[in-house]
Amino acid sequence: MDTTFGPLDVTTAGPGDLEVVVVGGVHGDEKSGIRAVRRLREADLDLRRRVAFVLANPAAIDADERYLDSDLNRVFPGDPNGDREERIAARLCELVDGRTTLSLHGTEAKPTPFALVHSDQEREFELAAGLPVPHVVDHWGVNERTITTCGFTVEIELTSENSEAAATAAERQARAFLQRVNALPGESPESDPDFFHMSEPLPKPSGSSYEVYVENFEQVPPGTVYASVDGREVVADEAFWPILLSAEGSADIFGYRGHKIGESLEAVNETWLNADRDAP
Repeated sequence: MDTTFGPLDVTTAGPGDLEVVVVGGVHGDEKSGIRAVRRLREADLDLRRRVAFVLANPAAIDADERYLDSDLNRVFPGDPNGDREERIAARLCELVDGRTTLSLHGTEAKPTPFALVHSDQEREFELAAGLPVPHVVDHWGVNERTITTCGFTVEIELTSENSEAAATAAERQARAFLQRVNALPGESPESDPDFFHMSEPLPKPSGSSYEVYVENFEQVPPGTVYASVDGREVVADEAFWPILLSAEGSADIFGYRGHKIGESLEAVNETWLNADRDAP
């Protein structure tokens, strides 16, 4: 562990100045990314650039909790004088500034993997499009204080399961990222994702039993029963593409409405990224 970056748990490897960062453990209970970072630290990697392998919230990881004081992935860019997670966010934001970064996360929503990016960092679209993910999601205007708004950072959402298969999938994403940024030799797997924008949340009414009947990233026509609460139907008032929709996970929302912004990086560059939009 490199104490230079405290309170982060950081190991660096590879030649030259630090240029690339791989992060796991922003949430302490998302095990696949944590296990992937630990595996990569122990692997005999033929690194061509200097890479920091980061476990972002060591205390929450040890406690097997999402966070201890506040949700780390909702407080960026942080506060060096704030609570535990706000201090971590400030230090992590400083670490990733000017460096190409991958952050590994877990979700109850299926299917995974998919990438989260932010329009303010247009290069994130190109990087995400070169990773082995079928979907890239711009969260511009929603959850504005995540790590993706802090420097050139792409977030990959993986299954929340704590299994060997989940850890292997997370490590695969990290290795593909390292290849994509020329930190490891070899070519990253080919990818041809579609692109979405995630917008307003879908409220989850209070109840004790929840079901979801539609698939993420598949369009839901208006009038569709997409979920139920204690047997009461929840009906779509307009068409949308579900993103992060799950009966589990958040206590307050099922997930988010989304719409497709392109089926290629070229289409996104021509339309979405050049659109005249109000600030979120």
